[in-house]
Amino acid sequence: MHPTAILYALSLIPGIGNKTLRDLIVHFGSAEAIWEADEKSLLAIDGLGPITVAAIIAGRKSLQPDEEWKRVENQGIHTLAFTDEKYPRLLKEIPDAPMILFTRGNYDWADKPLIAIVGTRKFTSYGEQVAERLATDLARAGYVVVSGLAFGIDSIAHKAALEAGCETLAILGGGIDEASVSPQSHLPLARAVVNSGALISEYAPGTKPSEGTFPARDRIIAGMTLGTIIIEAPEKSGALITARLALDYNREVFAVPGSIFSPVSLGTHRLIKAGAKIVTSVQDILEELPQTDTSQNATGETTPLEAQNLSAEEEKIFKLLSHEPLHVDKIIKEARLETSSANSILTLLEIKGLIKNVGGMHYIKLN
Repeated sequence: MHPTAILYALSLIPGIGNKTLRDLIVHFGSAEAIWEADEKSLLAIDGLGPITVAAIIAGRKSLQPDEEWKRVENQGIHTLAFTDEKYPRLLKEIPDAPMILFTRGNYDWADKPLIAIVGTRKFTSYGEQVAERLATDLARAGYVVVSGLAFGIDSIAHKAALEAGCETLAILGGGIDEASVSPQSHLPLARAVVNSGALISEYAPGTKPSEGTFPARDRIIAGMTLGTIIIEAPEKSGALITARLALDYNREVFAVPGSIFSPVSLGTHRLIKAGAKIVTSVQDILEELPQTDTSQNATGETTPLEAQNLSAEEEKIFKLLSHEPLHVDKIIKEARLETSSANSILTLLEIKGLIKNVGGMHYIKLN
């Protein structure tokens, strides 16, 4: 029997959670030894009561490890045991590392530099732009962007990495089979992640996510990455759980400042007060991380205005804009221009890639 197959079969036994499985491995030293252990040896383990021992003995009689394992592998899902050479090195260091990981997609990410980007589901236009920029720049710099496939900042980060032609990893709070992906509206995104990166979870296929599985998911995001970047997090946010775990695991924690009037930045500002590294550009992150072959070329800087050959009127409108949407009527009023002239200038600035119409005749600055 394959050791990974044995660990997976043991995890299917009622009462055998991640902690119990870890205790068994520490005590017996190998999956095979656990499978062969007699009742007396099992009862000798602290915290392992007669009910759990009876469940293990019954499970060993009814389960066929290699068959159970093959059933998962036939779904295109790969299993990684804690004892596997390909198990993520950094994740092994945390005290509550999952004994088994299920992955679907690319399997060569374990030795690559991983960086987490997380944040609120209720993001602002500013948060969206920051997530897109940082994910793109970090991916192009050779780092693999890791997030949780959730609504908001998570999905924005995944999409930006994919659009940059790079891989990304999504850590789920449920099974990685398509029926268990949550939210189901992100199934197309999950498929795209599988095509160039991987879906990862400690939960077996068919496991539906629940309120309690997401904090456990967050520890994997924090534990397997070099650092965690928080982009927009209110005072009560799952992203702050990830940040706290990253600190517990002695990982880097970065926070992007936002408006002092924005409730979705209250949590990030609290992190900055507590000592999180403030992010004003990708360089602030790269300076704290091990360099990759391409990271020295990822400056995240934009072309200076002087090099854009802007007219005086174009520069006037550009400087009026920020990362928060501004309505065209207000632009016209503050720039003191004719409507037709202002509209022409806005169009030219869009063509130059300096601004964006985000809908409802509202414009934002891109550079």
